[in-house]
Amino acid sequence: MRHRRLPGALVTATLLLGTLAGTGSHPGTAAGEQKAAPKVVRALTLRDRVDAASPEALVWKRAPVVRVPLQPAAQVHPVILGAPSTMSLAVRAIRTPESLYVQLRWDDPNADVSINGTGGFLDRVAVQFPINLKPTTTPFMGDPSARVSIWHWRADGKPESLIAAGFGSLTPASVQDVRATGVRTPRGWEVVITRPLRTTSEDSVRLDGVREIPVAFAVWNGSNQERDGFKAVTLEWWRLRF
Repeated sequence: MRHRRLPGALVTATLLLGTLAGTGSHPGTAAGEQKAAPKVVRALTLRDRVDAASPEALVWKRAPVVRVPLQPAAQVHPVILGAPSTMSLAVRAIRTPESLYVQLRWDDPNADVSINGTGGFLDRVAVQFPINLKPTTTPFMGDPSARVSIWHWRADGKPESLIAAGFGSLTPASVQDVRATGVRTPRGWEVVITRPLRTTSEDSVRLDGVREIPVAFAVWNGSNQERDGFKAVTLEWWRLRF
């Protein structure tokens, strides 16, 4: 019987498919490769009223913690050079019948709690939600058609509720109902930001009745001259699940 020779490319493809079939893999997936872990922060949901406003409240020991990696934000100010110093953030959340509490912990050897002249900047941290609750909202401070709500803590003790509709559009929310407490730890900062689930503000995110919501994070290290768009961030939405 005569054997017909197959073209070299066809032989290679046949061998490749046979190898993939033998390993149980599929084209485009390396052998033994695992799917990326879901980016989820699972909140501790409580039926009773609990005051978790202090980072040192005992109830935080019951809340699961997740390590959130951070990356440099997109450079929007060409005059600001360098790389943000914060690599990750430890996040916990507690939901009570009335409020949402978010605890944020990160390493920072220096406490930048005041602005000294033009070269001094504050340590800061922020939590961001899409006002329409949709993950299709851009996590880069939203846009005019899909704005974001930002809960912002500064190391001088000032918390803010802010609204953004894209870069350079940050404005205070009509109702300032965000509260925050920050304490120093041996390694850096531990901050709790909280707000009632219901808000009277028409330009802020409503959290009552929500089972899951996209969430993003940002950290500024004042000693590293970080301010404005020079910060460490999550480049995509995580999911805060209740």
